[in-house]
Amino acid sequence: MDYVRMFAVSSAGMTAERTRVEVAASNLAHAHTPYHPAAVGFQPMRVVAQAQPAAFAALLTAAGPEVTLEPANVLPRLLQDPGHPLANEQGFVAYPGVDPATEMVSLMSATRAYEANVAAMNTARALALKTLDIGRAG
Repeated sequence: MDYVRMFAVSSAGMTAERTRVEVAASNLAHAHTPYHPAAVGFQPMRVVAQAQPAAFAALLTAAGPEVTLEPANVLPRLLQDPGHPLANEQGFVAYPGVDPATEMVSLMSATRAYEANVAAMNTARALALKTLDIGRAG
């Protein structure tokens, strides 16, 4: 049994989930950053992970899914605040179209998936150590 492949699969999963956590945290951090409606402001991002079409054995040798970032393509939130320095002529201030509930769900699911990959890696490590113990005793 090739333990390096098992560790690589968990490592690739942890890398993808860490990226999801970072993107969700960035989106949440910029959710209340106003910008002038005529200017280009912060665009929320999303993580897209795609496995390359191949046999399962080939996926084990690969570095894992290809993780890319792309803009979420959501409209900005417009809040009426005529006294704000970035308000337009109608008194609206633009904020990034970040949905905090969606970002929190993404953050929690990525955290749980990361924890599952850590558990899988720890199990593979325990199996490898047990195999060495059995081999040493025999």
